[in-house]
Amino acid sequence: MKTSCRQQLGLFAIMAALNAGCGQAPPEADIALVVAGQALIKMDPRLSWEDPFGSLRPILRSADVAFTNFEMAVKSEADACGVPDDYVVFLGEPRLTREQRRGNSGGPHAVDAAVMDFLASLGFNLMSISNNHAWDLGDCGVAATRAAADANGVTYAGAGPDIVAATAPAYLEVDGVTIGLVAATTSHDERDAIGHAVNGVWTGRQDDWDRNIEAVREAAARADFVIYYQHFQIDVDEFDSIVAGEATADGHVRVDDVAGWQTDFAHAVIDAGASMYVGHGHRAFDGIEIYKGKTLIRQLGGLAYQGLQPGIGAYDEYRPWDGLLAEMTIRNGAVVRIEFVPLELDEGEAYRPDLDDLAFLTRRGLAQVATGERADSILVRLRELSAEYGTELVIADGRAVLDLHGGG
Repeated sequence: MKTSCRQQLGLFAIMAALNAGCGQAPPEADIALVVAGQALIKMDPRLSWEDPFGSLRPILRSADVAFTNFEMAVKSEADACGVPDDYVVFLGEPRLTREQRRGNSGGPHAVDAAVMDFLASLGFNLMSISNNHAWDLGDCGVAATRAAADANGVTYAGAGPDIVAATAPAYLEVDGVTIGLVAATTSHDERDAIGHAVNGVWTGRQDDWDRNIEAVREAAARADFVIYYQHFQIDVDEFDSIVAGEATADGHVRVDDVAGWQTDFAHAVIDAGASMYVGHGHRAFDGIEIYKGKTLIRQLGGLAYQGLQPGIGAYDEYRPWDGLLAEMTIRNGAVVRIEFVPLELDEGEAYRPDLDDLAFLTRRGLAQVATGERADSILVRLRELSAEYGTELVIADGRAVLDLHGGG
C-alpha cells in the first residue's frame, strides 16, 4: 500500500510538509548576519564612555551572527606576555624589543581580556583573530587571545598553536544553520616568525594558496554558509624594488599587480565553496563586487580605530573616520539582501582641546551611526565605488541597499 505524504513525514512535520511540499526539506530560517569593519580598540571603552557604540547596539544585538576582526593581541593574566607594567599601549611606549618578549612589533597592540569581553557584550560572536597584530605578543598573545574568546563564547579562526589549527575552519550554529569561517592575513608580518601560529597567505606562495583553498572546501562540505576573511594589508611600494621571483623582506614573492592578485584569490576561494569574501586591512572601504552571485568585499574599513597619532587630521589620507556596517539576510546558504549602514568614527575634534594626548587617545576612534550630510557622503561614495565593479546600490532611508534576487 502506498503511504501518503503526511504518513511519511509524521505528525510532527505536518506543517512543514504543507509549506514545503512532500519529499522536500522545509526551507532554512533566515539568518541575520552583521559584518563590521575591523576593531582596533586598545582599552575597554566602558572605562571612558558611558555608552560606547550606543547607536550600533540595537543593530548588533538583533543579529543572529555578528562578525568583526579582532585587531589586537590579548595579554595573559599570568605574566602579561612579557609586557612591562610601564608600557602604554596608546602611545606605543616604551618601544619593546624581542629580547623583552617574543612578538611582531616594538609597539604591540597589547590589550587586556576586557576588550574581548566588551566586544562580546555588544553581540559579536564570530571573529577573525588573523591580522598583522595577531603575533604582536608571540605565541603567548595568540594563546591568550584564544582563551579570551573561549571565555566569552566567541567563535574564531585564523591563529593557533600551529599552522593546522590556525588554518582550520571554525563553525557557529544558529537556528539549525551552520556558519563556517576561514580567516587569514596577507600583511606585513614576517612570514618566518608567524608561519607556525597565524594563517598567513603571502603573495606568490602557492602552498599558502593551496592550504587555504583546501580549508574552504572542508568548510563548504560541513557548513551551510562559509565566510572567507582576509586581512589584506601589505606594503605595495616594497614590490617596486624586488626582482620577479624574489621575496620581499617580510616574505612575499613579487607579483606585478597586488590588487589583481587579491581579486584572483578572492575569486578562487569563492570557486572553492565560500559563500562570501570579506577583507579588512586598509583603513578605508572599497566597493562591492558580485562574483557568480556571491558577495565580494575587498575592504570594509573600520569599526574602531584608536591610532597612535594624537593630531586631528593626522590620518585623513587614509579616510579612517568613514565606516560601514553590513546587515545581511542569509537564506538557503546565500546572501539575498544587504543593507549598508554608514558609520562615523569619532575623530575627537570636540574634546581634543580639553585633553592631554593620553586622555584624548583613550576616547577617540569609536563608531556611531552617521546621519545627515556625513551619512549621505559615505553612502554615495560606496555606491560610486561599487559601480566600478558593476554593482548597483540603491540609497534609501539612510542606507545603501543591495538585493540579490538569485540568492533565494
